[in-house]
Order: sequence, then structure tokens, then C-alpha cells
Amino acid sequence: MAAAQEKLTGLLADIDGREAAVNVPRQGRWTREQVELLWGKVEHLAGVRALFEATAAKPGDMVTFAELLDRSGLDEQQQRNEHARLSRIAANLFGEKRWPIENWQGGYDGDTGKAQMIYRMDTQVAEWWLGSAQ
Repeated sequence: MAAAQEKLTGLLADIDGREAAVNVPRQGRWTREQVELLWGKVEHLAGVRALFEATAAKPGDMVTFAELLDRSGLDEQQQRNEHARLSRIAANLFGEKRWPIENWQGGYDGDTGKAQMIYRMDTQVAEWWLGSAQ
């Protein structure tokens, strides 16, 4: 029910133009209110904080999983676990696993022998997050 309400509210906001929204590729439509709501539930997670900080510091640019590890100080498994928690929390709030940050599988890295995830935050989402993270 909450997810349906959220979608209806978003559609109405789009129609009347009162609320700014950003369409994050493969992650859906996001508003400032949604970003702030999600952040309020995940800000205690060091790996998620690193994800938001790193992508907001370079809005529109790609950030690698390795960069997140450097920033968070967590090991790979714990960083992944915190990303999974972010997805679960978003699903509880919005009815689907989605982030206000675009993410996709990068290419194969010959040095590590594996591919790593890539992340990118929209400029507007970064402004909203930076305003709510203060």
C-alpha cells in the first residue's frame, strides 16, 4: 500500500510540477523528500555513508567499488553487506529495491581478476543529499 501511495504521489507531483524529481537510470524517479527519508534510515552505516560521500563528491562521474573500500575502510564483504542493507531498507520504504545512485557492473580488471561495480550520483541528487547530510 505504501509503495502504491508513493508512486501515486510521485505521478501527481510530476503532473502539477510542484516537486522536482530526478530519474536515476535503472533506479527510478527520486525526489528530495525520498532521498532525505532514505538517508535518515541508513546514515549510521559506514559503507553506505562512503557510497553517498564518494558519489556526491564527484556528481556525474564514475566511482568504483575499490574507491568505496578506500573511503569506508571496510572489507569487501562488509561493504557488500551494507549495500544489501541499503537495498532492503529502500524496499521497505518504497516497495522496491532501488537507490538514488546509478550502479552497474564494470568491465573485467586484469589486475584483480574480477569485475567491479561502478556508481554515479546525479548532480541534483548530490545537492539534495549534501543538504540533508549536514
